[in-house]
Formats: sequence, structure tokens, C-alpha cells
Amino acid sequence: MNSILLRLSKIRSRQGLYEFLNEHFQNIKRGSNVLTIGSGGEINKLLLKWSIKNRFKVTSFDIDPEREPDILGDLCSFNFYQSFDVIVCCEVLEHLHSPHLGVETMFNALVPKGKIIITTPFIFPLHDRPHDYYRFTKYGLQFLFKKFKDLNITERNSYFEAIDVLWVRILQIQSSRSNLISKIIIPLVFFLKRPLTNLLDKILKTDAMTTGYNLIAIKP
Repeated sequence: MNSILLRLSKIRSRQGLYEFLNEHFQNIKRGSNVLTIGSGGEINKLLLKWSIKNRFKVTSFDIDPEREPDILGDLCSFNFYQSFDVIVCCEVLEHLHSPHLGVETMFNALVPKGKIIITTPFIFPLHDRPHDYYRFTKYGLQFLFKKFKDLNITERNSYFEAIDVLWVRILQIQSSRSNLISKIIIPLVFFLKRPLTNLLDKILKTDAMTTGYNLIAIKP
């Protein structure tokens, strides 16, 4: 039962993420040299799947040696010995202690006209404690990535879908009470509240809240 609830929770909480990543991963050109910030996890499995299909090279980078990255280091102070055609940094920016330095490192590591693919949460519970430092508005992201061109930032999902995500993430609290509540809340959100969410999204269209942002940009 818990495994089913966890799967449903991930489906809702990552809505709008994998659709964005599949679109941009499949467009990475053959022979490209790709750097992924953050080693392991489902996102990198997806990237590796596309790397096999499209025949591009992926190099992983992480600060945690237990994740066994290709390159170990702190993105906020690292100097790469090579340049990359594409840099992928998904659900990592909020964990950087000095995100402005991390963005500068990625900018320097890209070839001219290189592409950066970023995703980061906004309205989202704490995770990977204690190294969950920041949440960024789209205006904060515009400021952080101001040296890039063709900057495109989109909301991952809607105002009312973000509320649904907060409900289903109760499961992640990992207590007996949250486990019990999740058995009621998650099916409710999926099968009963979903039509209401869709209706509210049509009635009230706003970009005031989302669970996260997807960003692509090009180095001049």
C-alpha cells in the first residue's frame, strides 16, 4: 500500500517536470558533451536513457562522494578543466550554499551558444535536510541567470495543482499519523479532488503559485 501511495505522490508532485525534461533531453544533439549536476536519481536515469538513444556523452558532478559522480567537488568553487555543450541542473539549485557562484561556474563551463537546462522547486516542502537552503521566484531566477540569453522560465504547474502537491507530500513526513492521513488524502486528491482542481484552474488563471520552475537558456 505504501509503495502505491509513494508512486502516486511522486506522479503528482513531479507533474510538469518529466514532460519538460523529456522534451529537452530528446533534443540534445548527437555527440554533445553533457554535464549533469547531481549524480544518480530518476532524472539522471532519464538523461542516460536519452544519451544512449541519441548518442551523447554524460558526465556527472556531485559534492557527495557516496553518489559516486564522475567528478567530485563543490559547484560553488569548482573550475572545470573542459567545456560542455549542455549543462543539466535539475532539483539541485536550492541545495547550493551560494547559488550565484554555482550559476557562474556553470556559465564558465559552457561553450559559447551552449545550453543550460534547470529545474528548481518554489512552493515545496523541505527535503534532503539539512542541505535545503533556498526557494526562487521566477524573478530571482531571471536575476541569477542574467548573463545568459534566450532565457525561458515556465511554471511547472498551476496554483491549485501546487496545493494538491502539498497535500500528497504529507506522506514524506514519515510518521505513523502522516502515513494514516496519506491513505485518505492521496486517493482523495487523485480521484475526487482532481476535477475540482481542473475547474478552479479554468476559473482563476494565475501564476502567483507553482511547485517549481523550469528554465532553459543559452550562453552568448
